[in-house]
Amino acid sequence: MPRRRMTLPKKKEDIEKIVEEVEREHHHEHEHHHHHHHHEESDLEIAIKVLEDLVDSLSARAKVLESRIDSHSIAIGTLYKVVAHLVEAITAEDDESKLASLRNALQELDKLKNL
Repeated sequence: MPRRRMTLPKKKEDIEKIVEEVEREHHHEHEHHHHHHHHEESDLEIAIKVLEDLVDSLSARAKVLESRIDSHSIAIGTLYKVVAHLVEAITAEDDESKLASLRNALQELDKLKNL
């Protein structure tokens, strides 16, 4: 049976609701302590699967964040290059050098389209 993906709660109220449900279920189990060992194993298996799903969800989120960080790092580096070319254009003595620097800045900006 494929494991179902779960999302982690984001709001404090959602987390509190889950804690209340777990505490209620835990209290219910104490009241009905006569459950069979097999049933307890089943509950343990369910809890393990839920934890595995949560770990999978966290892992997936971490990969997305790592990808975004890499992309942002590249974009920031490119923007620094653009600024450097603009400074060259501003400080250039002749129009030909200014144009060359501005073209270089535009080429760097074009690289951002692919990110």
